[in-house]
Amino acid sequence: MKKYNLTAGFILFVFILAFTSCKEGGKKTEKDTPLMEAEAIEVSIGGMTCLGCEQTIQKNISRLDGIKSVKASFTVGSALIEYYPEIVDSLKIKEAITGSGYTVIKFIPSPQEVITKE
Repeated sequence: MKKYNLTAGFILFVFILAFTSCKEGGKKTEKDTPLMEAEAIEVSIGGMTCLGCEQTIQKNISRLDGIKSVKASFTVGSALIEYYPEIVDSLKIKEAITGSGYTVIKFIPSPQEVITKE
């Protein structure tokens, strides 16, 4: 009887583990895109005046599929964005910024894009 309870417990454990690991509902994560190479771009942004502006920019750009990371700075007036160009393009990034109430002044290639790959 004890062996039966142990086996039933193990099966229940495996079922719960499988259910919780599949709970994401198909959302893509960084782990799903290991073969894609992320690119970085700096975007000069007008209208940012405070930390709240930084957070708004970061939140709205991060919502886009294909964004790896966003770091905005109101003191510099720009955002450094890592993204997967196969999934998202600069036009969608620009729309996310302008849709937040800010202006895109200029897209500046990141130094890591300028360096030629060997």
